[in-house]
Amino acid sequence: MRTSLGIGCKAGQVRLALPRFVLNQPWSSCQQVRMSSSSSAPPEFEPTPIESVKANGPVVRSAACLIIGDEVLNGKTLDTNSNKLAKLCFELGIELKKTEVIPDDEDAIAETAKRLSKNYDWVVTSGGIGPTPDDMTYASLAKAFGNEPLEHDQETIRRMQISNAYRMGISAASVPEEVIRARHRMALFPRNAEVIFPAKEFWVPVVRMNRNVCILPGVPRIFEGLLLAYQSYLNLDPNTRRPIRCLIQVSQPESALSPLLERLTREGKQDEIRVGSYPKWNAGVHISLIGYDQETINKYAEQVIQETGGHKL
Repeated sequence: MRTSLGIGCKAGQVRLALPRFVLNQPWSSCQQVRMSSSSSAPPEFEPTPIESVKANGPVVRSAACLIIGDEVLNGKTLDTNSNKLAKLCFELGIELKKTEVIPDDEDAIAETAKRLSKNYDWVVTSGGIGPTPDDMTYASLAKAFGNEPLEHDQETIRRMQISNAYRMGISAASVPEEVIRARHRMALFPRNAEVIFPAKEFWVPVVRMNRNVCILPGVPRIFEGLLLAYQSYLNLDPNTRRPIRCLIQVSQPESALSPLLERLTREGKQDEIRVGSYPKWNAGVHISLIGYDQETINKYAEQVIQETGGHKL
């Protein structure tokens, strides 16, 4: 059975300024949405309680990213979502081990997600959950994890309708039936999925499969908003050390820095310092120092600055 992790409504949770036609819809009398007293304010939805999600989630030490979409592979769309995930994982001390980009193909999505779910603690997918026929992520993951049927999630539909009413200012009754069916595809989830609403500003949920596969949209703004909100729902290892990064810009070419970099790399192994160098066109080189102790990082940074005349960024 699919679990929709909304929360019970409380008195006073609906504050006007829903349009009359929205209030008259045959939905639950409790809309699970807060509106500002100003009619121009967007709706705010109740997030899913954190503990109910954490209780069923794994401890996260490693992660993988699965980018889904022909448009990424054919160059039409530039993927930025994997970069957002990489930055978040770095900040949280989660090791992002792999990023894969695959086409809109049901078998490829199912096989890849199943493999990543087995090998990593947390898998984040991006893309393939829109209203068109080439959006097949939910169906593919239903096939991957239990071959479950798809069912409409009524809580997601309710939030979608409220959001659409605010954005477009039109009644659902005036929308053509085929458009409504297409929209509702975005609320058609595997029966065994968990439906989690982490962000109050989005009707879109994070759909979780197999305890550790989180399905997110490909739209960058929504992906990032949901991702940042979802971090509160992660079970992080209390013993995880969060890395520290120091960047130093130097003017010398990378080839001239090679002896210094080799020495720092050799010495850094015992101090758990990772050394990297990244040439910048017409701007010298950025030397990266990553470690877990600020004092040790500072010591290595001072060496670099003294020997190169560089400066911290």
